[in-house]
Amino acid sequence: MTSFREISETGAEGEIAAVYDEIRQTYAVPYVSSLFRHLAAYPGLLPWAWRAVRPALLSGAAQQLAWRRVDISGLPPLPPLSRSAIAGLGVDPGGLAAIRTVCRSFTRVSPVNLVVAASLAGLLGQRPPGAEPAVPLEPAELPAPLPAMPGMVPDTEMTPAARTALAAFETDLAGEAFVPGLYRILAHWPGFLGYLAASLGPLLRDPAVLETCEGIAERITALAPSVLAALEPPAEPAPLTPAETRSVLSAIRAYRGTSPQMVGFGGLILQSLPED
Repeated sequence: MTSFREISETGAEGEIAAVYDEIRQTYAVPYVSSLFRHLAAYPGLLPWAWRAVRPALLSGAAQQLAWRRVDISGLPPLPPLSRSAIAGLGVDPGGLAAIRTVCRSFTRVSPVNLVVAASLAGLLGQRPPGAEPAVPLEPAELPAPLPAMPGMVPDTEMTPAARTALAAFETDLAGEAFVPGLYRILAHWPGFLGYLAASLGPLLRDPAVLETCEGIAERITALAPSVLAALEPPAEPAPLTPAETRSVLSAIRAYRGTSPQMVGFGGLILQSLPED
């Protein structure tokens, strides 16, 4: 299904595993996003990047600023699902609770990743666009961590229906096939994933929706210069060759496309679910 290059959470060791632990703590979620798993695949890059952005995340400042910039009101809502309708898609009450946790996790992570990715691009020499007056980074309390959620369904365990549905969400990430983790986790419920492929799939190809998603990204990534201004410059250059730097920047550009979709579509899915 995907050739995505990464170091998985279960495969992380030593310094990578320690960084993964801090990422879960500072994001207040039970997983490490594909952005960081991908950076970890470049020797020495994730520890270098984390040392640079860590102060803004330990204080909670960058996260709260990013979350306050989220506005998905311009996206077309999904039809509301009743409890009987979602049960008809193969989702029992426990599955419904898990789906809520999955969507809340991605809508919590993706805005912060937009700021972190744009800041990392700045550290790699690509000036963040959209300058605006500096925003002070003030320490802020983090929310309670979200509970554990299901892992991504392995390719070997994917049902044919889930494979077909996931094809609607496949994109390119630095020359590699990539399906955002949100959908790979929702593959635990093939009927529900198929419903999303039919209802969200057209939005991925709607120019107006994509423009709205770009506006979501611009509003959030505009914080990157303020974050960079509050950080100490790295003491040493990034451990990347010029070709690797181009590859990482290409991946960051791809994340800029998928992250606002995770913010927006994750939020739309939550809004469409039966009341908690």
